[in-house]
This record gives sequence, C-alpha cells and structure tokens, in this order.
Amino acid sequence: MRILAALALVTAALAAPTAAWAYGSEVSAYGCYAEGGHVTRPAGTDIVIRQGWSTMTRSQNQQFIQAQRTFVSVNGGPQIDLSRDWTTPRQYDNAWITWVFYPTRMVLAPGESMTFDYVTSLRRSVFDGFSYAGRGTVIESHCTVTGA
Repeated sequence: MRILAALALVTAALAAPTAAWAYGSEVSAYGCYAEGGHVTRPAGTDIVIRQGWSTMTRSQNQQFIQAQRTFVSVNGGPQIDLSRDWTTPRQYDNAWITWVFYPTRMVLAPGESMTFDYVTSLRRSVFDGFSYAGRGTVIESHCTVTGA
C-alpha cells in the first residue's frame, strides 16, 4: 500500500492533468490507471508518456533503477524497452524521484484517441524508505488518451 502512496506522490509532483509542456502533453501511466484508464489532453500537442518512482534516499532510487525493467507499447505496436531511459534521481521536497519519458510523436486531433500499455517490473525486491516492492510487476497501465 505504501508503494501506492509513493506513486501518488510522484503523480502529484506533476499533477497538472492537461499541462502542455514545452515538449508535449504528459500522461502519467499510473495517473491514467488511477483515472480509470482514460485521460484527455489538449488537441494539437505531442503526447508524452511518463512515469516516476519516489524513494526516501538517492541510493534507494538508484537501486530501483538497477532492478527495474520498463516497457511501453503504443496502439498495439511492438514493446519498446525504456529500462535504460530513467533519469538521474533528483531531490523533490523530502523524496528522491526518477522519471522515464516516452515521446510518442503522436499529435491528436479533437476526439481522436491513442492507446498505450505500460509495464514496470522488478527483477528483485527494492525498498523505497517505507516498504518493499517485491519481484514482478509493480506498475501496469492500459491507457486511452483522447485529444480535447
């Protein structure tokens, strides 16, 4: 349950649901899952899939990066390995956070949709400062993004 709390912190850290960043409109994989698997983003902006992982220490964050395997698939296409694309851990308030981003290069028209499947799994158990996340899938999201 504390893993969900840590993911909620990460989701809240960039919680602007329709924020159009300089490089696109971000969609949190876990945030989309928490919203029931469907989100809207401004039409005409590039869709960027993102996910974060929060820990109490930088070392715990680095252990997560070393233990994880992360994949995304867009519109039923092949799985893309994002395991080496996590950012260097950075401090945010009282936590350390690492992010992974995947620019889909998709720009949605109003009413147009795209889907993605996102999975992060662990090869070994990791500690985030509150609790342990065990081996296996820790984040799994099927998301539909619609241009608004």
